[in-house]
Amino acid sequence: MMRLNADNFRRLYIEHGPRAQGFFLRMTGYDRELARDLTQDLFMRLWAKRDCYDSGKPFRTWMFAVAYNLLKNEYRHKAVVMEYTESFDNTEPAIESDAIERQELGQMIHNAVQGLPQQQKAVFMLRYEEELPLSEIAKICDIPEGTVKSRLFTALTAVRNYCKTNE
Repeated sequence: MMRLNADNFRRLYIEHGPRAQGFFLRMTGYDRELARDLTQDLFMRLWAKRDCYDSGKPFRTWMFAVAYNLLKNEYRHKAVVMEYTESFDNTEPAIESDAIERQELGQMIHNAVQGLPQQQKAVFMLRYEEELPLSEIAKICDIPEGTVKSRLFTALTAVRNYCKTNE
């Protein structure tokens, strides 16, 4: 096991901090203040537990595992209202109809994902936003890879059904 010193940790924070904050941002319904607080809390916990880091494993796996647990605690202790509305600038020139349709579909998918149960939403975000492999998601969430696949399937089915009913 490698001990993380301040310089190494600072480099890891610079490299992985924005990605962690983006994950928290999406998982909290785009609550920027909460995402910043969770990111700070995450790296404070990682620093406090730096002696537990196994250098044989990717840092991001350890980081997302701790981040996932922070979110579980956040949901357990607080009711998080997940609302996000995309603002459109009406001063922009007219957008072509296919671009509008893509934008509407993107908003519809976003709304569907925000409505997913926390466990499905987490695996969905880790897979499609963070582009992590299933094996790494399983380690982060501390669940079997088959459970990751099942939650992804259920999440995708729910998103698909949401989009069909809201066309």
